Amino acid sequence: MKILKRTLIVLLILVVAVVAGGYLYLNGSGPVYEGTVALQGLKGEVEVYYDSYGVPHIYAGSEEDAYLALGYVHAQDRLFQMELVRRAAAGRLAEVLGKDLIPTDKLFRTLGINQFAEEHATKFLSADTAAYQRAALAYQKGLNEYIRTGKTPIEFTLIGIPKTEFVPADIYRVIGFMGFGFAEGIQVDPMLQKVKSELGDAYLKDLAVNTPANAERIKSYRGAKAKSSNDKLITAVGEALNKLPIPLWIGSNGWVISGERSANGEPILENDTHMGYSQPAVWYEAHLEYPGHRFYGHHAAGVPFAFLGNNLFCGWGLTMFENDDTDFFREELNPQNPNQVRFGEAWEDLKVREEIIKVKGEQDVTLTVKSSRHGPLFNSIMEDAVPSAEPVALWWELHHQTNFALQSVYDLSHAASFSAFERAVSRLTCPGLNVMYGDTEGTIAWWAAARLPIRPAHVNSKFFLDGASGKDEHLGYYDFSKNPHAINPPWGFVYSANNQPDTVDGVYYPGYYYPRSRAGRIVELLSEDKLWTIDEVKKVNLDITSRMHADIANVLADVLITSGDSRFSAMTSLLKAWNGEHKISDTAPSIYYNLLSQTMYTAMIDELGWEAYDAFNSTSLARNTWEILVSNESSPWWDDKKTKDKTETRQDIVLRAAEKSLALLQQHGGADPDSWKWEKFHLLKHPHPLGAVAMLDKYFSIGPYGVPGGAEVLNNLHFDLDTTGIFMSNGGPALRKIMDFSNIENGVTVSPTGQSGNVMSPHYKDQAQMYVNGESRKMMMNREEIVASSKKLLLEP
Repeated sequence: MKILKRTLIVLLILVVAVVAGGYLYLNGSGPVYEGTVALQGLKGEVEVYYDSYGVPHIYAGSEEDAYLALGYVHAQDRLFQMELVRRAAAGRLAEVLGKDLIPTDKLFRTLGINQFAEEHATKFLSADTAAYQRAALAYQKGLNEYIRTGKTPIEFTLIGIPKTEFVPADIYRVIGFMGFGFAEGIQVDPMLQKVKSELGDAYLKDLAVNTPANAERIKSYRGAKAKSSNDKLITAVGEALNKLPIPLWIGSNGWVISGERSANGEPILENDTHMGYSQPAVWYEAHLEYPGHRFYGHHAAGVPFAFLGNNLFCGWGLTMFENDDTDFFREELNPQNPNQVRFGEAWEDLKVREEIIKVKGEQDVTLTVKSSRHGPLFNSIMEDAVPSAEPVALWWELHHQTNFALQSVYDLSHAASFSAFERAVSRLTCPGLNVMYGDTEGTIAWWAAARLPIRPAHVNSKFFLDGASGKDEHLGYYDFSKNPHAINPPWGFVYSANNQPDTVDGVYYPGYYYPRSRAGRIVELLSEDKLWTIDEVKKVNLDITSRMHADIANVLADVLITSGDSRFSAMTSLLKAWNGEHKISDTAPSIYYNLLSQTMYTAMIDELGWEAYDAFNSTSLARNTWEILVSNESSPWWDDKKTKDKTETRQDIVLRAAEKSLALLQQHGGADPDSWKWEKFHLLKHPHPLGAVAMLDKYFSIGPYGVPGGAEVLNNLHFDLDTTGIFMSNGGPALRKIMDFSNIENGVTVSPTGQSGNVMSPHYKDQAQMYVNGESRKMMMNREEIVASSKKLLLEP
């Protein structure tokens, strides 16, 4: 017994030692927020004050020192995030995450982001003669200094990722990756082509191929200054995206109210960029000051300049333009030479490159990528593609115009006049962005910024084009002056909710625009006759009412009432009384989204199959289709192709959907309809890539929380329609930001989780509950206030 007792004591001591050692190791791996650090490359001392939410306020004697310090502090909070983004864009995830990521790597290698990045880095970052070059290279020096001398993030150790320095091309890899997130046509067009080819035009009428007639369109105003192969393509793209361990940009809201309509007499700007939820969150905040410049911005991982922010003169926000910047071209192979395609009357050689994909624990994979004049052939990413299958090439704006995004965002942050800001906006080509602007002189503006191709009148860019004849080729580009825009409009506000801009000179620019729900609600609320304050704007930002969803719910309820089936009387009475509000205590949203999910799935799965339906379900096309399809009693989608002896009606499909919905509501919420609270069905979780391992998930991921809001409401904690009965939000506001230009030093914001991506940081998740509650905090720019409430990190040469 004594031997057993001693053995247990020894084991206990060992366990305590291991646990204590592990804790000390993890605790020692956290970011350094105070003290003194020697930083190679600095010309003078830099003060970094970390406020109570971990935001660095950087005070430097020169621009280069400020950006070198930013690179260093950004890396110590977000190095793992930076590493994953550059690897995803480069097609190098399988190298550290294993063979499951091969499809993702194949997609990104085929897209050619590496080639874009190397070309632009050589063109723009091989010298340091321009201010933006010196600042960008200084940022990367600081980032690499942290890699050389800083602590290794725990994720690198657990996964086995080698620490390697960043190079200028990595900045452009991030820009290319962001551009891919905006290119919805890569997912939508193959699905639409499948419907057109296999089902016919009748099925397209309910799919909102073009913007619906009832869509809210953004008005322009310039005022005075103050087939089987398709299935394989759909599957290949879908599989690659489903395994991507980092989020894509999905949507956004933004608006600026003129000073004439604000209580303080100056413009008020709001922005909430919508991105996939993840941990860490997408944006990293930083406040920089050096002689002649004061700026507060939100930065993407690995990019030196903020994509949104404000100086003391002006500020701006962003949403996705949603313009169509991709086209698929069918190519005609030369039967005598598989490396040639026809264009006009001649055969043109394909460019061929070999890509070697390294795979953790496995043999390397060789990918052969062939490209025509239009772009890479996507056959290479399709598993088991028939060699003789018709090749399809992707034309993507990213590869056909010089990209000035880096210069543009640098110039935006330094703009000291309206004309300087507009010049910077005009240089944005890809991805397409809606830019909302306000300044202290009272000017408000919105631009749909992109390089817009002129397509032949007969071309519908949502379907595959003819790459051989030359008849579907782009005819050039519109001048920037023809881009949709509004400057000081008489109605007193500018806005975007990823909705269709109105015509310019009679031209609608094709795109993947979102339905009327958010845009219509913004126009409805901002048109109210009141003097606006930050608190009033917060209410709009957090609004959870959708007229569109209430209208759809009413149609579905009427269908059930007409059926006379008493099983669904509780459901129909709640739906008929619903005003479209999405409070956590409401029950109608739980009924509505279950019924809508089951209706859409039951109506479409027999025609599309799972891969195409899954691709469709995650896009703006689906969101536009909900109302059109549900409202069309005679749509061919209602007939179930699997039943040969009957033609189903809308009522048949909605009744089937109601049966499944009722079962799911009772399963997850209980038998009593009063217990079907939205907070039980609508959940928010911020997944960390390590959360794929169950035992690590609770340590690295954050949540879940029961949350208000929903799909396409202003507080857009959205999700794909889900037949499981639970609606896990997969994206939403990646920040909420409001600033009053009468008090530009004290705007407010909030992060979905926290400022740091280091699990041992106190700022890893200190804003997560605030975000759920709809709370915000200051974006401080007043030095006296910052110094009085912050920790100081001194960086020395």
